[in-house]
Amino acid sequence: MQYLVEAENIDGLIPMKDVPDYINHIVIPSYEQLMKWESENKLKGGLLTGQRAGAFVMEAASNDELGKMLKSIPFWGMVKWKVTPLQSFKSASEQDGQIAKMLSGN
Repeated sequence: MQYLVEAENIDGLIPMKDVPDYINHIVIPSYEQLMKWESENKLKGGLLTGQRAGAFVMEAASNDELGKMLKSIPFWGMVKWKVTPLQSFKSASEQDGQIAKMLSGN
């Protein structure tokens, strides 16, 4: 299954004095995990230019698998997530074709 995953940083959770450690120990390892999945063709996407947010399409066998994968990202708890399951173009085409056939009486 494919999912559209949108992520937005939650502001105000990290005191400014802790930002360098947060970047080095949380943000960079999170990017590394996402890059690993990208190299394994499990996701495609990136960051929204000039923002602390990102979006990607991710492959997972189930909702549970996707949840486990996202929760394994180091900055998981510091990000607001929006996940939308996607329907394939093939599936939509087949469904719409069946509707058209049914409505035309054929």
